Amino acid sequence: MRSRRWAAGAAGAAAVAGALALVVVTMAQRRYERAFAFRIAGTTAAYIAAVTPPPAPPPPPPLARPSGRRGHRRASPSRPAPPLPPPPPPPISPAARSYDLPSLLTQARALRTLPGWSSDVEVYFGTAPLVDATAPPLSPEDLSRLDAGGRWRDGAALVPLKDRAGQEVVGAVAVRPRPATHGPLPGGLGFAFPAALIAIAAAVVTALRERSRLQARSIGAALLLALATYLDVWTAARYSTDRWLFDTRRLLQEAATRLPPPRTRVAISALATMVHDGEVVAGEPGESAARRVRVDGEQRAVVAVLIGSQRWVELRSVPAEIQAPRWLILLLPCAFLGPIAIMGLRWAERTPARRRRETALAWGFLAPAALHLAIFTVGPGIYALYLASLANLPALVRDPLTWKAFANSAAYALYVPVSVALALAAALAVHRFWTDWCGRFLRGAFLLPYVASVVAIALLWQAMYRAGSLGLGRPDWLSNPTTALAALMLVSIWAHVGGQMLVFLAALQAIPQAYFDAARVDGGSAWRRFWRVTMPLLRPVTWFVLVTGVIGALQIFTLVFVLTQGGPFPLHSTEVLVHRIYGTAFGPPAFGMASALAVMLATLLLIFTWPQLKLVRRQSWYA
Repeated sequence: MRSRRWAAGAAGAAAVAGALALVVVTMAQRRYERAFAFRIAGTTAAYIAAVTPPPAPPPPPPLARPSGRRGHRRASPSRPAPPLPPPPPPPISPAARSYDLPSLLTQARALRTLPGWSSDVEVYFGTAPLVDATAPPLSPEDLSRLDAGGRWRDGAALVPLKDRAGQEVVGAVAVRPRPATHGPLPGGLGFAFPAALIAIAAAVVTALRERSRLQARSIGAALLLALATYLDVWTAARYSTDRWLFDTRRLLQEAATRLPPPRTRVAISALATMVHDGEVVAGEPGESAARRVRVDGEQRAVVAVLIGSQRWVELRSVPAEIQAPRWLILLLPCAFLGPIAIMGLRWAERTPARRRRETALAWGFLAPAALHLAIFTVGPGIYALYLASLANLPALVRDPLTWKAFANSAAYALYVPVSVALALAAALAVHRFWTDWCGRFLRGAFLLPYVASVVAIALLWQAMYRAGSLGLGRPDWLSNPTTALAALMLVSIWAHVGGQMLVFLAALQAIPQAYFDAARVDGGSAWRRFWRVTMPLLRPVTWFVLVTGVIGALQIFTLVFVLTQGGPFPLHSTEVLVHRIYGTAFGPPAFGMASALAVMLATLLLIFTWPQLKLVRRQSWYA
């Protein structure tokens, strides 16, 4: 009976995990399908605007018939009165002023005859449908809402069709994607559904037969489920990009033959105006299938387009699968929900009820912090590693600013030994007056810069530097490439000495007074007592302060951002690693290169810190 309950619990946990993972996969597939619909609808609207000619100008009014005689003659009473002028013509709608209606109707209905077209399209002239005359018209409210952009309506992406000047909405284009298979398995199934069934079956079989190996097997099934669901999401993202490339290729080929006025060679720039979220460039003959290449270090999805006799262009787009790893933030917790629940059931079976309540209460208090850590630290860290793997590392290594930032960061970290020495001297001086009011005043005075805002400290020192570099009558040190980095180091020394002094004071208070008394009885001078007693006992603390100081120095950002912005330029005299990461992340290279720089910085910190921490641990043990 207990084994059956255990198997039912394991199967239930695995089923819930599989169902949640399938829900996330379905959400991702629908999102990529909508993204494709909006992209191809926007491209279709640009295609229609490009290939549809403007309306023909109205005929000129008839000329007035001359009377044949000069001068004026009084009208005879028997002559009939002249006819009244014709009424003014009715106002012409913005749509009629922008596009020729018969041509627009022809272009709209021709979309359904394009070979290989994968969506149902409807074009609205104002609110009237053109492709399917029996379709319901748009409401004026729907048309007015398109001023703010596209919207999803009745399973179709609805985007505005603007006038030739691109200012006023004169109609709309609706695209409803046709159902497509989402996986290579029979029936269009992906890998997620079979993986969920395998996870459930593995949980039940393992619970009934080999309970001692349940944990390892359930984790393996969860990894399989996570991998399968991610493959389905990645496939949906890739398919949405390829689908847009193929449909846009058909539009470009049609536009090359329909663009007015008639011409033998269409300009590539005219085709490029149709593609707002991609690129159209001159290319070479290529395969009909889409492929992934690197262009200027960035990954692009590319397809070759034949637009004329021996004339080829390349249609490029950013692959949607680059952003697919963000779905792992949802897929991994869903996939591992089953093993976590199974381990919880196993623990609950062998744990007394009172201990279960205490543990559940403790985890209840820890859950918010653990969730925050997973979402805002672990998840972004994994995503940064993925972005770093996609970055153009050779270009990053060849960039001279990268090595300039490393050199400046290393040079800036040289202030740490100076600040540690000053902090130790200050701690020894203050320790002599520990119980006096003078000692309390000095502790507060030294600690005040350490607890103050870094931005406030930067603005204070900026004012002092601009006033003449501490009254020395010299130019502003921050504007001089040879002194800017030294000026930042001076600010950091002033800001960090107080905190480091407090750590040394705590260590000095922990040294027994008997050691100093014994050294004094042995005739040791003050210097020998310091060198033979104080320093060996302070060595673990000194290493700790030094290591943490160097780690903090390599991560300097606020002072550089407020005071120099990485300048003075063009020498980049204060361009440090973290500021370089910030500038790269929000510049043209974007997050891939910035993530690669961040991984390089983390590797450097790990290499530097690991041996130091081992040494600190060993010396702490001996102490």
